[in-house]
Amino acid sequence: MLCQTSIVYGRKLGETTYSFGHEGILYRESFIMYDHQTDSKWVHSTGEAVQGPSKGKVLTFLPNTVTSWGKWKALHPKTTVLLGRKANTFMGSFNFRKEPTKYGFSLGQGIGPKLYPFAGLIEDGLVNDEHDGRKVLVVYDAASGTARAFERGTHTFRAKDGVLLDEQGRPWDLLQGQLREGKERLTPLPATTWLLKRWRGFYPRGAVYKAAR
Repeated sequence: MLCQTSIVYGRKLGETTYSFGHEGILYRESFIMYDHQTDSKWVHSTGEAVQGPSKGKVLTFLPNTVTSWGKWKALHPKTTVLLGRKANTFMGSFNFRKEPTKYGFSLGQGIGPKLYPFAGLIEDGLVNDEHDGRKVLVVYDAASGTARAFERGTHTFRAKDGVLLDEQGRPWDLLQGQLREGKERLTPLPATTWLLKRWRGFYPRGAVYKAAR
């Protein structure tokens, strides 16, 4: 995909459940969707309607995971797959693991997303941060090229040998955000991988995380 984003949205706004198609045009190098209900045009990278009766409305960004098939299958062995066919078009393929430092992990939606460059996540493994009034945790698994974001509440984490350790030294699953010996789970937050230059094109004034060295 040209814009290098993989985003999942809720289709319902108010009392309307929208269904979408591909308009076949680009806006800031992001493809445009249209809805079958009002024929409004929506930007796939932001979920915002930019033309038509629904102009100004924004779809709800849902938590999702971009990872390798092997990693996903190991975590969710009963997963089923929606079969399709690869389109032979100019959009190309998505493989940021070849040059991960050209990408970042974008947390949030609307006017206040925050970008966590993979260069820093690769080095640190995780970030304890605050965003939009919440304490957040951003984690990265270099082996599978997987990043996730969670609301961490009162916890502060560190990474050791692919395991999350909280302030009490208790181990948590890195990508599931779950206490290994208990039922406590962190709340996943909507975030996704972006090509850095594409993200800056949409959010030129957006916040970019910089680790304190």
